[in-house]
Amino acid sequence: MYVSIVYSPMEILFSNFLLFISNVIDLRSLWSGLRCSSTSSKSKIVNGRCQIVQYVCDTAAALHFAHITHAGPVIIRQPRSDFTVGTCTWVVERPCPDQDIKFYLFTRSNPEDRQYVHIDETLEKSNLSTSYFNPSLPTKVIIHGYNGDMFLEPLIKMKGEYLNRGSYNLFYVDWSVLGPGPCYPSAVHNTKHVGTCIAQLVQRILDTGTDNVHLIGFSLGAQVTNYAAVKLRPFKLRRISGLDPAMPLFITADKDDKLDESDANFVDVIHTNALVQGKIERCGHVDFYMNGGIIQPGCWAGGQNPMACSHHRAPDYFAESIRSLTGFWGWKCESYVYYLLGFCPHNNFQVVAGEDCNQATEGMFMITTNADSPFAIGRWTDSMGLLKTPNPLNKFSLKRDPFISDIDQWGKLEGNFNNVEQFPTPYSQDPNGDDWPYFNHIGTNKLTKDYIKKILEQDKDRYDETTEDSAEAHLNLLKHAGMSNAINQKEGLSDLRRRLQLKEASVVEQYSLPMYTPY
Repeated sequence: MYVSIVYSPMEILFSNFLLFISNVIDLRSLWSGLRCSSTSSKSKIVNGRCQIVQYVCDTAAALHFAHITHAGPVIIRQPRSDFTVGTCTWVVERPCPDQDIKFYLFTRSNPEDRQYVHIDETLEKSNLSTSYFNPSLPTKVIIHGYNGDMFLEPLIKMKGEYLNRGSYNLFYVDWSVLGPGPCYPSAVHNTKHVGTCIAQLVQRILDTGTDNVHLIGFSLGAQVTNYAAVKLRPFKLRRISGLDPAMPLFITADKDDKLDESDANFVDVIHTNALVQGKIERCGHVDFYMNGGIIQPGCWAGGQNPMACSHHRAPDYFAESIRSLTGFWGWKCESYVYYLLGFCPHNNFQVVAGEDCNQATEGMFMITTNADSPFAIGRWTDSMGLLKTPNPLNKFSLKRDPFISDIDQWGKLEGNFNNVEQFPTPYSQDPNGDDWPYFNHIGTNKLTKDYIKKILEQDKDRYDETTEDSAEAHLNLLKHAGMSNAINQKEGLSDLRRRLQLKEASVVEQYSLPMYTPY
């Protein structure tokens, strides 16, 4: 039964007022929290909710989001208690199983042909026991996000990576009917219902005698995992992996309405497009911020949308991590503010991100990657302060992270600031190329003498001679250290000159690299 609704000007005015409130409260909370205080005939209770309040909320939502959909009537589906605005469906009190939420199984027995698995209220009513599902194998449940489906390229790539790695039960959740573009607000609202049906799938898996279940959600799918976890309480999932959890409409959400560390025994999160499509706040026991967590390298190339590219790098990185021998290794950082202030240099306390992340890991970690696949660059090593892995910034002729350069032009937040090279050179050490007076042939004579004298004293054993005359000549050399005529007198000082030249060459190379120019 379908009913078309026509709104009066007064209804439109009142609905606009409700929309202002809904922007703060969130329409989902309004639906679930409002109850009628009156028991009169004008406020008849239907299924525990006030019909008139639901009508006004539906009206407000319809008018508010009509501009993001094509023209069409507002339709209320009476049997399933939901309504549609254009192409956007708002689910209200649908039961599970739901024909708009489907589960497909891949195993090594059917690596290419997906098997539809019907999940119902009991194991007997479901066909799980007659499918390819094997309760002795680890189970992965992969959930797509807004305006996508199970065939999103990096999600399907996970299937091949897992099945090449070993034997798994891979469940793909397809809820694309309830989350199409441009219906983001309704998709956010529907995540709770999707999570409820996924919880029913997990419950049937538990009925088979195994609890080895790992939920993997991308974008809005990462927020779906929260609702599945809440519905399963008091049972707690072993692991949830959030791939750039969606930010819009989840900034001020309560803990039970967004992914957080309480949703599973271990929650690991990868951030790739924070502050745009993904969340910047920590969401799990361990959070990995890839290349700063906002924009990914290589996403400005080819005229592609850098934000969409960065957002989709999260499942790309996770898929590669499943069988990567190099690994995505991150170093610890206390907070994102510390990172922005330059207080999180590379260090030896590193952990690997992705499929093989140690489930005892806690904290926040920063990771750098390559601009193209394979993205992993391995573990950063500096046990003696001498060895370094190639910095991906060097590929773009960048000496420093551009985000740090914007807020710290002179590098004052770096640990080596003011540690001026103690070596006389005519080349300016100013990173912007200005000629500082001290380093422009002024006041360096004493520094030159002291430096050469220091080196000679350290190496005097190498130049000791057996004769008294040579010893006297060496003492005279020390006395007049720094004078060019004394240096040229001794053949043994050629080694010193060679080292000084190498030192000067290293200074020139260090300070002649092109500086980063922001767009």
